[in-house]
Amino acid sequence: MEENKTERPSLPSHILEGTLTETEDYQNRILRPLIKMQSDLLMAHLNAKLVLLRTDFTVLNKDQQIDTLNQLYTKDQAFRREVIGMIIGHLRLEEYDRYVQHSKELNRRITQIILQRAIDLNVLK
Repeated sequence: MEENKTERPSLPSHILEGTLTETEDYQNRILRPLIKMQSDLLMAHLNAKLVLLRTDFTVLNKDQQIDTLNQLYTKDQAFRREVIGMIIGHLRLEEYDRYVQHSKELNRRITQIILQRAIDLNVLK
């Protein structure tokens, strides 16, 4: 695990370029840096949840592991709200005002980004 980071990381400029919708721009400029900053905590929270559920990933193949995580992020509303709260708790007031306008879509994007990050970081062992 890395040290606790309090400063938002910067994303490469090529991610921020191009014609983007307002939601895509918000995702790339605000949400992705926050998710990257909170990555260690998010993955520790995921692992703690899997231990709590007594999910033995060693007996599951990669597809079954991904299906299990998909179910966790879509069916376990309490867990989903916790994860979203870990991100929106770091928003500035003006960012939160923009978040509220598109919260349903942004919540979906938050959970998808975090799910993909868990898969990419090979949390599934």
